[in-house]
Amino acid sequence: FSFSCSSKENRTMTQLSEHYFGDLEAFDEAKMNLEFFSKTFVTPSSMSTTSLSNNRSFIVVGRKGVGKTAIQMRLASDLGKQGYFTHHFRFMYDLRSDDYSDVSRTQSDISYSNATNSKNLFLHYDFRDVWERVFLRRIGETIRSKGHRNAFTEMVAPEGSKFKNIFEGLTKSLKIKVAAPIGSFMAEVGFDASELATNDLISLKTFNQVSRELFNKYCSQFRFYFFVDELVFSRLDAKPDEITLRAAMVRDIIRTAWELNVFSATNNLDFHFICTMRPEIKNLINEHDSEAGKFLDGKDVELSWISTDGGEGRLITEVLRAKVKYSHISNPNFETFVTQKIHFENRTDTLEEFLITNTWGRPRDIVRLLLAIRKKSPNANEIQEKQIKAALDDYSRSSSKELIDELGVSYGRTILDALRKGLTKKNYNSKQELWDAVAPHLDGNTPHGLIGELFDLGAIGGYDSDKGHYFWAHRGSTYLNPNKRIRIHPALWNEFGIR
Repeated sequence: FSFSCSSKENRTMTQLSEHYFGDLEAFDEAKMNLEFFSKTFVTPSSMSTTSLSNNRSFIVVGRKGVGKTAIQMRLASDLGKQGYFTHHFRFMYDLRSDDYSDVSRTQSDISYSNATNSKNLFLHYDFRDVWERVFLRRIGETIRSKGHRNAFTEMVAPEGSKFKNIFEGLTKSLKIKVAAPIGSFMAEVGFDASELATNDLISLKTFNQVSRELFNKYCSQFRFYFFVDELVFSRLDAKPDEITLRAAMVRDIIRTAWELNVFSATNNLDFHFICTMRPEIKNLINEHDSEAGKFLDGKDVELSWISTDGGEGRLITEVLRAKVKYSHISNPNFETFVTQKIHFENRTDTLEEFLITNTWGRPRDIVRLLLAIRKKSPNANEIQEKQIKAALDDYSRSSSKELIDELGVSYGRTILDALRKGLTKKNYNSKQELWDAVAPHLDGNTPHGLIGELFDLGAIGGYDSDKGHYFWAHRGSTYLNPNKRIRIHPALWNEFGIR
């Protein structure tokens, strides 16, 4: 016998638990699910990867979750196909906890644990030689892993050596113990090897200078992109002196990348050092070091998802569409698999309107929302209004945590409790009213500039209640208009208990 089914019944009925919507960390997604990462990657409107090179821009600046790591991973994948070697150095993950305990012996004239002036302390730190050695070593290791050996690789990464941490082998006076052949390498590039006369120790600066010359002489045939990522830190999990230390390290990583880019470009080497950082980190470094503009300003490109063609939600909807389409081998039809309208009280939003209002327009928001939906409705066969609403608590909680992580760079541990206690409604008539609500729960030294930073991070925005228009930083508004009401971002309402 035969029977017929409706078009809906003919669709593959898979449960959401069987779908893979991606990872919050683009690095993990690209490493473990490269095909999915490649198929679902959407190019942001604000930048071109071709602008990233040793003689142009080398810093990608963007808020948390906008896709800085994804840009690096996609660029690395494309470059690998063109014959480039690539390496990823991730500051937050490659820097071990015991590295911090070794810092004091490399800065012999500074007692950072007893500092009273963090700005002066910041200016006295100098980790450039330490980071240059790290970068050159990782380059040498990568070249060796590709089957090539030369005087440069033997200098910076001799066979059999292990690199336990960034201060491995360094003395308090920043000298380094070297192997016997180093003397001949020094002589080959015009350095006096007599410095090796005692205990085979040379200064780290000399070691790096010799390494650079060998790098120039023996590596000109190679093409290389060295990516530096996760240049982040927060006051939430560190003491003030450690924040100063981490900020100085990040500053010197950027300075080192800048100097190596200049060296490579000057010597016509196809080696490029590309860094990513968040704007609040960049601002903190600029505040502490007036000379930082030399290697920060004009060397950066901004990563943003603001559409330039008038279709404000187009790009982020495109990300959602791709993540859904390739989430399962069945390639679900987006229009039928995902609801196209969502009802809230007395209004109805299109899916695109919902995304514009309830996200910050970032790829990570889309992945976070999809993961929350799958977590809360694992047995569902589709993503309808019920599944989206069931996920909002989880989505709001993780979104607010990320926001607090960013605020933690400037305001420390007290900010979360202050916002939870102070933000009790969706709308405020003015900045002053909002400040009066939050101020009693803040540290007495917290500057009024917090309101501006809440706007910059997207926690609050301007709101025209008559027309229903929003004015958010991530949607192109540059400042908080005093003539507009203020609205707490809807994605935070559930976590703050104000929906």
